[in-house]
Amino acid sequence: MLRIAMLTFAALTLAACGGAPDEASTPTAPMENGEMEHGGMDHAAMGHGNAADAPLEALADDGVMPVVEIDGAWMRAHPGGRDITAAYFRAELSEGSADRLLAARIDGADRVELHGHTMGEDGLMSMHEIAPPMLMAGEQLVFQPRGQHLMVFGLATVVEGDSVTGELEFERAGIVEIVFDVRNSAPEASEGG
Repeated sequence: MLRIAMLTFAALTLAACGGAPDEASTPTAPMENGEMEHGGMDHAAMGHGNAADAPLEALADDGVMPVVEIDGAWMRAHPGGRDITAAYFRAELSEGSADRLLAARIDGADRVELHGHTMGEDGLMSMHEIAPPMLMAGEQLVFQPRGQHLMVFGLATVVEGDSVTGELEFERAGIVEIVFDVRNSAPEASEGG
């Protein structure tokens, strides 16, 4: 009985944070590609460790102020009327050698968390807050379904066609404004997503 309860909790936990599928499905049912739908779980009650609270060593000043370019920003329409959704984007440096994404804010949301997924030894995917990720020259910082993503809590329901504004806070570049296009599914690769 305990095993069933633990497996159910693990499935619900994954459902709450794994990227929502493009087709309608049962909130906790695995999809063909292993993806799970957001189940509208209360993330605050899941006991996430706040990886963002870990002390960080300041980035070295290389004498060039980083300039961060954002591309492909989109947010998933709210699944099943829930007030939790996910947002994605790509960032890269057009100037500077390194920066770090410290936080994100979305207008109208109660809070936004930097999240990721990890495959456990038991073969189950788990979600968790992540430490502020690095952005290095010549590389992209990618937030995408089934990978790093922004979990957005308490935002009024958004639907396909809406746009939502916000900010990304980088350690050296400071605040970078961002606009998320709301979509029911991930943009096609040819659209830059």
